[in-house]
Amino acid sequence: MALMDVGSGAAYRPREYQLEMLEASRKENIIVAMDTGSGKTHIAVLRMLVELESCPLDKRIWFLVPTVALALQQHEVISRQVPSVKTKVLTGLDSVELWTEQSIWDEVLKDARVAVATHAILADALTHGFVKMSQIALLVFDEAHHCMRRHPANKIMQNHYHPMLQRSAPAAVPHILGLTASPIVRSDRKELELIEANLNAVCKTPKAHRSELLENTHHPQLERISYNPAIHEDYGQGSRFLQPLFNCCLSYNIEEDPYIEALRKEGKSAELQNILASGKTYCNEQLKKFLEVSRHIYEELGGAAVDYYIGASIDHFRNSINDSSELLDCSQLERVYLLESLDGMPLRDVSIHEGNQSSEKLDRVIDFLVKMDQPDFSGLIFVQRRATVSVLARMLSITPATQNRFQCAPYVGWSTNRHRKESLGDLLHRDMQRDTLEEFKAGRKNLIVTTDVLEEGIDMSSCSMVICFDKPGNVKSFVQRRGRARHLKSTYGMMISTKDMALDLANWVQLEQEMIQAYQDDQSAALTANEAMQHLHHFCSVLPVDEYVDNRPLFSFEENSTGLKRATVTLPNSVHPAVRRTQGKKWWRTELAARKEAAFHAYQALHEYGLVNDNLLPLTRKAELRFTDQKNLPSVVDAMEQYDPIVDIAHAWTSGQLYETRLRVDRDGSVDENLAISMILPIPLPMPSPITLHLEVDTTLLLSFDQPVLVADVSAEALDQMRNTTALYLQAPSSRERGPERDFVVLFAPAIPWQQLQEWLTQHDGREASLDLYNQGKQPSGIIRDHGKFTEPRTFVRWIIPDQITKSTPVEVECRPLPRRRNLLQTRAVNTEDGDADSVKKLYTMPASAVTVDKLPLRQAIFGLFISAILDRLQASLVAHRLNDTILKGVGIKDISHVITAISTPIAQATTNYQRYEFFGDSVLKFTVSCQLFFTNTKWHEGYLSESRDKLIQNSRLARAALDNGIDSFILTDRFTPRRWAAPIISAKQTQPTKKRQMSTKVLADVVESLIGAAYMDGGIHKAQACLHRFLPEITMFTSEISPAIVPAGRGVSNIINQHSLAKLIGYTFNDPALLTEALTHPSCEYDLCTQSYQRLEFLGDAVLDMVVMAVFPNHPVEMDQGAMTILKHSVVNANLLAFLCMDLAVYEESSSMPQFSTNGRRLSKTPSYDQIHLWRFLRSHGPNITDAREVCVQRYQSLRDRIHHALDHATAYPWELFARLAADKFFSDIIESVLGAIFVDSGGNLDVCHSFVERLGLLSYVRRVIADEVNVVHPRNIAQAMVKGAGTLVFKRRRVEMKGKPATYRCAAIVNKNEIALVEGFATAEEAEVRVALDVIEHLKVNPMVEAS
Repeated sequence: MALMDVGSGAAYRPREYQLEMLEASRKENIIVAMDTGSGKTHIAVLRMLVELESCPLDKRIWFLVPTVALALQQHEVISRQVPSVKTKVLTGLDSVELWTEQSIWDEVLKDARVAVATHAILADALTHGFVKMSQIALLVFDEAHHCMRRHPANKIMQNHYHPMLQRSAPAAVPHILGLTASPIVRSDRKELELIEANLNAVCKTPKAHRSELLENTHHPQLERISYNPAIHEDYGQGSRFLQPLFNCCLSYNIEEDPYIEALRKEGKSAELQNILASGKTYCNEQLKKFLEVSRHIYEELGGAAVDYYIGASIDHFRNSINDSSELLDCSQLERVYLLESLDGMPLRDVSIHEGNQSSEKLDRVIDFLVKMDQPDFSGLIFVQRRATVSVLARMLSITPATQNRFQCAPYVGWSTNRHRKESLGDLLHRDMQRDTLEEFKAGRKNLIVTTDVLEEGIDMSSCSMVICFDKPGNVKSFVQRRGRARHLKSTYGMMISTKDMALDLANWVQLEQEMIQAYQDDQSAALTANEAMQHLHHFCSVLPVDEYVDNRPLFSFEENSTGLKRATVTLPNSVHPAVRRTQGKKWWRTELAARKEAAFHAYQALHEYGLVNDNLLPLTRKAELRFTDQKNLPSVVDAMEQYDPIVDIAHAWTSGQLYETRLRVDRDGSVDENLAISMILPIPLPMPSPITLHLEVDTTLLLSFDQPVLVADVSAEALDQMRNTTALYLQAPSSRERGPERDFVVLFAPAIPWQQLQEWLTQHDGREASLDLYNQGKQPSGIIRDHGKFTEPRTFVRWIIPDQITKSTPVEVECRPLPRRRNLLQTRAVNTEDGDADSVKKLYTMPASAVTVDKLPLRQAIFGLFISAILDRLQASLVAHRLNDTILKGVGIKDISHVITAISTPIAQATTNYQRYEFFGDSVLKFTVSCQLFFTNTKWHEGYLSESRDKLIQNSRLARAALDNGIDSFILTDRFTPRRWAAPIISAKQTQPTKKRQMSTKVLADVVESLIGAAYMDGGIHKAQACLHRFLPEITMFTSEISPAIVPAGRGVSNIINQHSLAKLIGYTFNDPALLTEALTHPSCEYDLCTQSYQRLEFLGDAVLDMVVMAVFPNHPVEMDQGAMTILKHSVVNANLLAFLCMDLAVYEESSSMPQFSTNGRRLSKTPSYDQIHLWRFLRSHGPNITDAREVCVQRYQSLRDRIHHALDHATAYPWELFARLAADKFFSDIIESVLGAIFVDSGGNLDVCHSFVERLGLLSYVRRVIADEVNVVHPRNIAQAMVKGAGTLVFKRRRVEMKGKPATYRCAAIVNKNEIALVEGFATAEEAEVRVALDVIEHLKVNPMVEAS
């Protein structure tokens, strides 16, 4: 079953049926059932390539085979087809049984992505823990039909795979691919089901492209070879050895056996008696076995053949006497005694006319071979016994009719155990067969006699003839052997005794068809009434769980007049009403039968409705929940190098054009004319936004850019002068002399006509002695350089003039250091670690004669500090523009600063980074995906929706989108470090090589979300969703397309819900009252069969609430970072706060009362009274448990209401402890989210209407107060853990305390480094206990802070 030979011509292209099987294997575990020679191994190689592309590097693929020869062959095929990865072959030839240490296995498998081995090797390695199932990505079982009973293949599955599957999720075990030409040994469907169960796979054969498969598989012509069996009356005729051997065994005296004598000498009487009774000594057993095999050879091949076998075996045994590697289980004395017994046999004489020297069976084989002989002949003869192999090969090699026609060789395979016990009569050894298969493939041998070892897998050339010397043991062997005869005009001969003629060849063909029928015609799962109950309970077990709901299917029964019963099954109301209730179609005698039939029809309805897949399994964790195929990515991937627009500018200098951009520097609201500088570029480019430069702690400048203007007729001399002015600006604030390079990519020059540049350079380039300036009565205006301090730049403060100027008391200069070149883009803190802030105050005094003064005035020289910041922001701006004009084209982001923020990673330490925008984009992504799932999968319950959303928004999917769209090259990760910065040079940039960089998948995913957030900041939800669609094209539903009409009709409207009262309560009147009914239907509401529970709307409302809360942050004047926004959002969408707001939401309505009359019968005017209407009262639920829980929770709310309100309105911290005491049931918060989801649907996706409802609740006003008043919303647990950080680890241990006759309470201990520092007990809930002990820890640590561990 090796890879098909593709030749040396055009590249091989997989056939359609192979691709069909590949796709099937990517969806689920399968067993590929196709004829030998149809290319199953090629399917396996393709599947392995797919797995290697996606699986983590620490996992490998194991390709398992039954034999050593097949392992060697498949390793050669795989290593040739997958040369990019390291492959390893492991067999018994490698003495694997000696690998008893983990280090050996680690060394052998190091860097190997594919391991080819026999089943036993892996089974043993797993058993001893040298290889772990979690380290395997894919298991390929070649000849998968072996996975039965006690075969090592089945041990792998039963002892290791299935237990791990039961303990963990399906993702924890490897994928399975089986390959076989005969998936079952016999034509028994139960056997197929067992194989599938063992391998956790489904047997598949091509259907869509079956005709192509049949075209590419060739079946040989079947021929019967009849023979008369040996006649026992003639037993021993024609043989010199057989009768003497029989007599030798018959006369064997066990009393003289060396082993018996040894036992007598050692006095082991008990063991001696046992051996004498059984007769099982080495010598006796060897003789018996030798005789039995000899008799079989005589019957099969005749007297000459058995004589050769006996004589050759004795000679071989004689030669092995002194070889300690053979017959390891007997002593030298026993060997000698056995040989002497055999040598002492008196041989009988045989006349040349004596019959049976050659059996009729052997004669018929020879006749058939002679008939089949033709040019390019190649054939196999399958026999049952190993001994027959060597003898038959020998007879064909010496028989005159065949010796010159065929180059014959025996083959019985290679032993995989170095300690295998060789026995008398075993004539074939490993070395004798080492080159047999290669010689056969090369044509030097054209006939092999073999056992069933060559039935399977071994890549044999297309044989023209196959003979079954012995009848195949089963239909599997029949098919496997036939598969070896793949030549276009080949023959498959079967030797059938005249006593066995009833077994016609047609019977074998019929058995094969029955086998095929078992796996080919119906590969879909079968549903029966007996199995339907189990399936239905499993489906219900994976429905969304609710504390007050029993998710088991509910059966009810009705009885007709004859006493027969019919069942109706009702599923939980999280299931769509269309398939929630199913009635049986027949009447039955027993409830059990009626129950089974109703379950059958219910599950059939679920399948037809698309809630279970074709394998009759829920969609959970299945491919049906994915929009696209997703491949897991490693945590770090190779990404493109950061795009460098400076390289493009460097190449543009060949254009011959110049563009001037005037730079304006504002200081204290006015333009600094001393810094009137022009930036010169060879192409017009979009300029960055104004840059804020933090020159000193108290000095901030604003640098702005004019639009580029084409400069005409600039001479080469003027261009050189611009390069010199650039070098002068760069040198001015530096203590190091610049090199000779002047081919700067970006040029800077004073904003004067270029004709005046030379005059400007003459005036400002160079230095002069400070003492000369003093003598001229001038104060230095340029930078002062102390040549004793390596020309360190300083600024002039004053002259220090002594009373009398002498050599010992010269004129001195007092100066201070120039601010060192640093990141002017970041705000400068006072007393920074580098000392820059303090160094400004430090003064130096130097002799005037020891310093020079730059001619360039300090007010202009300071511009040199700005250049690195200008180019950094120019580069970031150009990267963002390029991204906006290419990948994001069509999204329409207008403010490029949003894009710059979105692509700036925190590691780049720029003025901004993507974290804040990533928070916005995450909310938009969750919201948009939730909308698409909700509106396009109207039949799905909340469980399917939530799981599918998780798959779509996971980091791996977003990172893949980033790589596929090329976002990786636009992500800014290069850190801006001015002190190591060098001005870019044209010659260097033009030859700059492209490289790869390592990037985490989280960064890639974060940038996708941040770009979505940037689009949201630029143009709201619609622009954000357009950006999202650019990365996730499967997301096609935008908010603007949402309509209530999308939701199918047919839902019920509750008459007990007062629509008018609810409209006043929530501030919204529903167009479709059925939506409001659904939003208020708890999963426990069993009585309404027309309305689904609120769980779907709650799923949608959760995402809508996320969006509404998120929208507060970008519009608030106080800008928060991502971490603070995340903590705040999580605290305000906390279930306890939402539940409190739900219980708090109420309106007053005038109540009706009985009319009152005076004693004279006159009606009195009534005083109006009002009832308080609460939202939670409209919840439609059922059952005493939820009713009791609701009443108890409302009582807690009433007792805590005023304190919670005061905390929300005035406290400086979030009321975690009060909410823990409230311990609200989840259904209260669910009401808020489900009603919000219903409003969103009914309003056609209007987020403004949803915003009004959330505002009405009071949630958004609290969000704004938290931001404005800086309310601490961090959970006390996290605060306490942060206070301990560095000194140890704080752990909270909660425990439920049961007391007889009293409600259970909770205790919680706070433990640091195994020491208990706080304990509370007697609390009603575990959460309350943990919050209380955390608050105690905080107070304790304020007084007794913990010392950080050194």
